[in-house]
Amino acid sequence: MTPSSGNTAERGAREDTGDKGLLGVVISDASVNLAARLEGRVEDVRVQVGSVVRRGEIVATLESASTRQELAIAEAALLSSRAEQQVAAVSLKQAQERLQRREDTAQIAVGAISQEEVSAARYEQQLAEAKLAQAQARVQEQEARVAQLRQRVEELVVRAPFDGQVAGRFTHPGALVQPAQALVHVLRRGTPQVRFAIPAHQLQRVEVGQPVRVEVAEQKLTLQGRVSQVAPEVDVASLMIFALADVEVPPGVFVPAGTPVRVKLAAQEQARQADGAVGARQ
Repeated sequence: MTPSSGNTAERGAREDTGDKGLLGVVISDASVNLAARLEGRVEDVRVQVGSVVRRGEIVATLESASTRQELAIAEAALLSSRAEQQVAAVSLKQAQERLQRREDTAQIAVGAISQEEVSAARYEQQLAEAKLAQAQARVQEQEARVAQLRQRVEELVVRAPFDGQVAGRFTHPGALVQPAQALVHVLRRGTPQVRFAIPAHQLQRVEVGQPVRVEVAEQKLTLQGRVSQVAPEVDVASLMIFALADVEVPPGVFVPAGTPVRVKLAAQEQARQADGAVGARQ
């Protein structure tokens, strides 16, 4: 919600003539500042104020050339380590087969294979096992390094956490930013709400669940909704009651946060229609 939303609703309540309805403002049910996770220089900002973004969409990136180069080197080293692991695995397999043949021959023909040859084959197997374990350790080390660098590259990318609209942009390409420094402000794009204020003397006319009609003059729309929340007490400074209404928006229609609207309570509409019918009979 923009800082002036409450004041806008207050003025609308004071200006209400009954026919125009209460002036309110569309707000978002959630908003977030998207911030840099690492220190760095901004490489690109892909959105402007008012841009519509999808969940997971990249909105900004920090310079990542050196990190990507480190990642490429680490990935190459990982491929080499995996190749060494395969070679070590083949060598172990050969050593195991050689030892098995020596032991089988020794059992079949006593004296055909000396104990020394069997011991040598057993030693070769143990050596091959050690080399394989060493190769596996190098692979794990390289995998951890690659994962670390991939995470770092991802942290240089700022993505939208949900479908929404950009309400603020606080940086530009080339700027140096610190960790947790806000880059853009995004409002959730979902079921909108309308915040409006009602004069204190109309307190009994408003209740949770009450139908409302919301008129969006900018888009020439009339939307239906219901009161979802009414403040438990009157705001002393303005003598207003602040209320929220959930609004039903047709598919494909988007009403940006901050849009001014006119809110008409169902009770007002029904009373006006009844008064008109009485006047017509008279």
